[in-house]
Amino acid sequence: MITKPNRCPNFNHRRANAPVRFCPLCGAVVNEAILMRGCREEEHAISRRGGTHYCVHCGEQLIHAR
Repeated sequence: MITKPNRCPNFNHRRANAPVRFCPLCGAVVNEAILMRGCREEEHAISRRGGTHYCVHCGEQLIHAR
């Protein structure tokens, strides 16, 4: 698999088999083999409080820059 360079510091971009579909920092797909799933707002709220910018399951942007 050939990947283009990514400036995101998250190590999931460098893993051959990342445990999540989307990167929590930039929202890019890091593992296409994992199916995208819908999330509940409660799950997004927990991730948002933890400082996650994008949902690792559905890719939705959780934290918006002001």
